[in-house]
Amino acid sequence: MMRKVKNSKYKVINFSSQDLFLSLNYTKKISFDKFEALKSNFNFLNRKNNDLLKIKLENKFIPNNEIKIEKVLNQTDNKYKVASIDFSQHFKKDIFKGRISILQKKANIIDLIVQLAVKWENRIPKKTLVTFPFLINLYNHKNFLKPGHIFDGKETIKKNTWNFHEYPPSILTDNSSNFAVGLEFFDQFPWQSNYNLGMHEAISKEGFEKYEAEVQLTEELSDVVVMRLYLSSEGRDKVFKHWKENTRNRYDLRKYFKPKQRWIQKNYLQHFTFAYGKEAFEYKNTKFKINKIIKEGKEFGGYDSIIFWHQYPRLGLDKTNQWELYRYLPEDYKSIKKIVDECHVNNIKFFIPFKPWDVRSNESLDKHAQSLEKFIHKTNIDGFFLDTMSALPESFLSIQKKYPSFEFCSEGTPKEQRQIEQLTSSWDQIGDIRRNYKVEVEANMFRFVFPEHPLNLVSRWSVGSDKDSIIKRAAFNGTGLVIWQDVFGCWLPFSKKQKQLIKQLKKILVKFHDLFFGNNSIPLIDTLSNGIICNQFANNNNQRIYSIYNFTSKKINGPLFNIDSDVDIKVQQIYGKLSSIKIQKTKKTKSVCGTIESNEVILIHVKLQ
Repeated sequence: MMRKVKNSKYKVINFSSQDLFLSLNYTKKISFDKFEALKSNFNFLNRKNNDLLKIKLENKFIPNNEIKIEKVLNQTDNKYKVASIDFSQHFKKDIFKGRISILQKKANIIDLIVQLAVKWENRIPKKTLVTFPFLINLYNHKNFLKPGHIFDGKETIKKNTWNFHEYPPSILTDNSSNFAVGLEFFDQFPWQSNYNLGMHEAISKEGFEKYEAEVQLTEELSDVVVMRLYLSSEGRDKVFKHWKENTRNRYDLRKYFKPKQRWIQKNYLQHFTFAYGKEAFEYKNTKFKINKIIKEGKEFGGYDSIIFWHQYPRLGLDKTNQWELYRYLPEDYKSIKKIVDECHVNNIKFFIPFKPWDVRSNESLDKHAQSLEKFIHKTNIDGFFLDTMSALPESFLSIQKKYPSFEFCSEGTPKEQRQIEQLTSSWDQIGDIRRNYKVEVEANMFRFVFPEHPLNLVSRWSVGSDKDSIIKRAAFNGTGLVIWQDVFGCWLPFSKKQKQLIKQLKKILVKFHDLFFGNNSIPLIDTLSNGIICNQFANNNNQRIYSIYNFTSKKINGPLFNIDSDVDIKVQQIYGKLSSIKIQKTKKTKSVCGTIESNEVILIHVKLQ
């Protein structure tokens, strides 16, 4: 219920959850007095200028002391808490209206909503920019951590890759690091002019202090910023878990759990078979050496699928399209059928590629879907690789109704909601077709938000130590690989040692599949030593796997991470150079300690007894 503003010298509206206390002062302008962790009484806003927002009209700021408070609401019932302030502001002959709302529907989530409207003089809009001083102060706080960053001593370092639309929250912790609050700016429709103003991207980068968001306001109130706060009394890792649960609730992921399509989630090693390279084709007898490829694949641990690539780079030399090129094979479609049969005998799935850039002006995707359906009937292939794509065309969806176990895999990781719901596997491709692209060992955040979506890591032009980094990156993220050695005639093989490491990794992925792809996995958890990053893989049981990477040039020896458990713990290193892993106990915690060589990844299996 609304109540009128009382006349007093000092006017505040307070909002308290179980863990966080917010206090908005609206005496002369609207600003934060407190943004405080309740248990530690730690106020994150310790600077003077904590104005909620400032409006800049035609490059001049409107004085905040001209704000008039219209209504104030502070209400609680069994379902939610809400507090709001309605205000107006006259500047010359333009009249601004606004509403600041704080809303809580769940114990660990609070929404701060800023809405604005304007009535322009003569109905002629002016250039309007908005800044948020209190956010700048939070951003500059010593404990502020941008998404995908870690603390390394007093410095923060980016140690993740983020390649889809959902941005994880930035995180603030009190000095104890027990209380943490995540700041998310969900932007569902990036093409809209007002909604969250690209805030999620701006606050994830350097220079947020200078960020000014341009808005196009109407005479009706509309959301300008919706800042969602995720609260945790158990540190930063729990913030990611809350955010992940909330994010996944928006998605329809049923397709990932259909029994006949689950095989794609165990597609750990995929071989890129360049049909007319010397690895795959015997020119003297004009035969494909599929048995040789299958045999050599055992050196890597055995291929789970192959992509048979025969059109490019020949496609485009004449009017022949991608489907007609199959007739140029030694035995037409029978060549494919024989290879498919041999693969199936060895429990290997078979993909052919689709080239969207070969769709002619007089063709539709429906026509290509019909061609694919005929091809499946003739050859019994298992999947379609979507070259250069990161989305599944609507025309292809009907194929899975007729062939329920048929799968699609894309070259690019899907970015938007519908793409993620429909396209159930993709590559994690490092760089592009150019060479000299450095392979970083870092956390792939997509893989942790949607663990049921398999990513196969690939960097086609990498050689030597860069190939080593590919394997380390795959081990650190618990993902499979694409084995691509014949890059359109350029022979770039893996070494014997690299093959052994991949074989060892695949064996571990198979053995601990439910852990690596469990829904309780968390990237970049808190560590106890500088110079390392760590991921936690877990399901709903008493086991976990930790992947740890030493990104420094020196050996690190000491505590690695804490385990919050009252029961006995058994630890075992299952991958990487042998380290002296042990448990160190104190009255309050159990810590895993060990030695990690420079630029090395190790995997540790932890079992709670």
